[in-house]
Amino acid sequence: MIANIHQSTASAFYNVREKKVAQPSTYKQRVIADRLAMLIMLLVTIVFAVITA
Repeated sequence: MIANIHQSTASAFYNVREKKVAQPSTYKQRVIADRLAMLIMLLVTIVFAVITA
């Protein structure tokens, strides 16, 4: 009985994870991600320059 409950909850959990499908990103999302990456790289460069100066 306990094994059946565990199996049903586990299969329900795995089914939820399998149904999630990644959606393609839009142009606006790519632009925002690119700007965020550029900002992070700029900040890392500034911090590295201050540390090594």
